[in-house]
Amino acid sequence: MRPMLLAVPAIAAAAVFLGACDAPSTATSAPATTTSTSSAPAGAGAGSTTTTGTTTSNSKTGDTKTTSTRTTTAAPVCRTRDLTAVVTWQPQGDTTQTHRGLVTLSNKKKNSCTVEGWAAISLVNAADEVVPVKSSQVNQPGKPVKITLRPGGSAWAGIKWTACDKGDSSCGAGNTLRFNLEASTDGDVAHLEGFPNPEDSDITMKRLQIGSLQPSNQGVVAW
Repeated sequence: MRPMLLAVPAIAAAAVFLGACDAPSTATSAPATTTSTSSAPAGAGAGSTTTTGTTTSNSKTGDTKTTSTRTTTAAPVCRTRDLTAVVTWQPQGDTTQTHRGLVTLSNKKKNSCTVEGWAAISLVNAADEVVPVKSSQVNQPGKPVKITLRPGGSAWAGIKWTACDKGDSSCGAGNTLRFNLEASTDGDVAHLEGFPNPEDSDITMKRLQIGSLQPSNQGVVAW
């Protein structure tokens, strides 16, 4: 009888095939990543803030890792139209010829903005014309600083002017003041407190000095 030698290779091949089927899978799942972005209201701080969050999950281990990045954008520069101005007569230290006023600039918008330097102040007459007055910017009570005005926030400056006789042709006379952040004259009307009756046009100026904007009203007119 002939020996059955051909069955051995067939059995070996079957064993190899079955072993391959039973082998554990070594493939892994790539971590899942989720990114979210949120923004805080612009009026809530000095500028707008954006927060970006990234969440990474590993389906094999079940671990989750979250990282976040905060980016803050600086507040824009204030424009004249963004602010209101109140000029209050300061009788303390007044003389016959020298007068002082406190300028209060307030942010009327819903977003923060910044001011730095000086606000232009102009004398205006009853015909709504800017009256020529020799004006200068001074570092009083100190050098200007950058100020961020939140909604409703204020910055202050002092002004000092030399009065004159309305009969003098070189004397400027008017009934109101205007302020401007973009130009050296004209602008929006300022609200006046403690000044002469507008109908009398008794605001006279021969020379005007404008102090720098400051974050506090302390001492801004004491010069």
